[in-house]
Amino acid sequence: MHDLVDTEDVDAASERYWPDEFKQIIRTGVATTFAERVQAAEAFTSTYQARYAEHFDTYPEFVERLAEMVAMGAENGTDVQFEVIHNAFRDDAPFPEPRPYAYYLWPEPLDDDTKRALRQKICEEYQNVHVYEHIYETHYQEAMDFEGFVDRVAGLVVLGAINGADDMIGKLYRAILTESPLPPARRRPRRLR
Repeated sequence: MHDLVDTEDVDAASERYWPDEFKQIIRTGVATTFAERVQAAEAFTSTYQARYAEHFDTYPEFVERLAEMVAMGAENGTDVQFEVIHNAFRDDAPFPEPRPYAYYLWPEPLDDDTKRALRQKICEEYQNVHVYEHIYETHYQEAMDFEGFVDRVAGLVVLGAINGADDMIGKLYRAILTESPLPPARRRPRRLR
């Protein structure tokens, strides 16, 4: 039998990921805003006392867990939006249109400062990605300048974060109203180039 060289570590080391430092803004900004708004309104206090007090020592700990779940939903929403954008690029389809929801559940976890900071960070990270430069030069150079192209991508991704956070808030409301356990919340794996 032949000896096979184990290349798993080398292969893993050569993998390249899409930039995602912008997610740190989501982890801090979304979680903080959501937790502050819920605690200020003393929302879910009776629900916490009736059904979740045995799982969480304090009400603020319960709210922090909810906030972390909403932040994960926002992060996953950005990944979903990047998939939509990249599929459009791959298929030579028109630039994806923004698809905001008709209404959003309370509390909106992305305040204006977080949205602005997130959009700016995405623009900073993706302006230096060669693939985006190539896509712009090939398909969008006549319609807009490169900064406008990246800003349009960033706007769609911010909308994805808003929609993803709202999806998670909807799951939380559903669990609370049906007296179910909290829904699972997991971050998606990093996106490979």
